[in-house]
Amino acid sequence: MNKSQHREKTMRRTVISVLAALGTVAGAATAMAEPETKDLKISFGIDLPFAPHVIALEKGWFEEAGFDSVEPKTFTAGALAGEALLAGEIHIWQPSNIPPTSMAHNAIPVVLIGNGSTLTGLEKLVVRNDANVNKPEDLYNIKIGLLIGSSSGMMLDNIIKAYDLDRDRIQAVNLAPPEALASMAANEIQGLLIWEPWPYRALQEIDSKVVHTGLKSFFDDNKDETVQVANLRSVFVAAQDFARDNPETIKAYLDVMARAHAYAADPANKDEVVAAFAAFQDQPAKMSDDLYENYVYDLTIDDAFLADVNAVVDYLVSVGRIDSGMDATEFVYTDALKAVDPDLVKAEGAWKP
Repeated sequence: MNKSQHREKTMRRTVISVLAALGTVAGAATAMAEPETKDLKISFGIDLPFAPHVIALEKGWFEEAGFDSVEPKTFTAGALAGEALLAGEIHIWQPSNIPPTSMAHNAIPVVLIGNGSTLTGLEKLVVRNDANVNKPEDLYNIKIGLLIGSSSGMMLDNIIKAYDLDRDRIQAVNLAPPEALASMAANEIQGLLIWEPWPYRALQEIDSKVVHTGLKSFFDDNKDETVQVANLRSVFVAAQDFARDNPETIKAYLDVMARAHAYAADPANKDEVVAAFAAFQDQPAKMSDDLYENYVYDLTIDDAFLADVNAVVDYLVSVGRIDSGMDATEFVYTDALKAVDPDLVKAEGAWKP
């Protein structure tokens, strides 16, 4: 950082502190608190749940909150990111709600500190048109590629329950998203069930159609009917020790995220957010624009949030990944988010530092 940049940064912090003292800055209570960890390391994915981070980085909001640097780190697998979190290589992790829920039930000390975004409409079951899938029972005749044990595995389980299908007749093939897309193109499998942007790519590259999303059916008999078969959330996760030792860091991070998510959720800012994210990730802007409505940018922890996490608990018990379930409140921490904005906490977590 050169002297000019340093002066600008110092001036910006001074202005924010003065305005906060006058009560003219949202989240003023946290704006004046300095984070204990100045060089923040966060997990970073290639999909739109991370668009608010891009906006926050571009607008300098992390610096305004007192961070000297923010280092986004990308991982090829959720397990690697979880290990990095526990090793202190990253401080905040943003996975789906399944990995940290499983970890918490296996006595791994992690805690959910916020709702990154609601993604219940994000996962989609896409099938080749020549597979002739028009009703739920037609799924018996195809092979479906997905990551078994992931949120997509949970969605398939919920589809089976919702339509009273015979689980033993469903042919699920364990494939990572890129392999599932390639296998579907080669007709080695006839469908894939995965989160965006992979369904989008399948629809662009293969003669195919959506037969179910996490929220809606497109089967012939109940087309466009709301049938929720997904409980997918993008959540903010911290190691328990980090949350205990860095309460102001957690607040500062959530303060920035609350600001950035509110900005991303405003339809007036969509074009700016999409353009910034597409440029940051070197992705087609049209893809981000087309997929944007799949994401609900809202940090609120409420009964619906807890219900989705508890649904994950029930699923993990049913497939034998955990022996017994505890209520979601036991590994959800809401005090920091409440300090940022009380309106973002509609249901209290029970975990305390």
